[in-house]
Amino acid sequence: MPDPRRNVSPERQAVFYVGVALSVIGFLTFGSVFVSGAMHFGDFSDFEDRSRNEMLRSVIGMAMMIGGAVTAAVGRNGLAGSGVVLDPQRARQDLEPFNRAAGGMLNDALDEVDAVKNLTHAAPSAQAVKVRCRDCQALNDEQARFCNQCGKEL
Repeated sequence: MPDPRRNVSPERQAVFYVGVALSVIGFLTFGSVFVSGAMHFGDFSDFEDRSRNEMLRSVIGMAMMIGGAVTAAVGRNGLAGSGVVLDPQRARQDLEPFNRAAGGMLNDALDEVDAVKNLTHAAPSAQAVKVRCRDCQALNDEQARFCNQCGKEL
């Protein structure tokens, strides 16, 4: 069974695709105004009815594009991840699949960088010796003469 933290739920996927479909239909509705205008260019018969119809289609098309974009964002990011519900913990859960994907893509990209490859194959460095301050118990470098935490002489 797939880990639910790594996948977007089927309900959210459906909301996302409904939003995308709504945006596409809105774009086509809005674009049809320009096609109608081009087809009737210079023809002023029945101008009032046609202009009312085109205005209505353009407003409905814009509203559908905006509504579709909002719906797709809620489907993609979840209610909290898109900011509809103000709950940072739930937003983190909603965005978990995308954060994991971004981390995976970053790791894939870093695997291709020669400098990172050289770092991972380099010999281990010498161990650092630390000295504990007698007053504040902070750890300091072996060569330090004064504590980096409280400033007292070591």
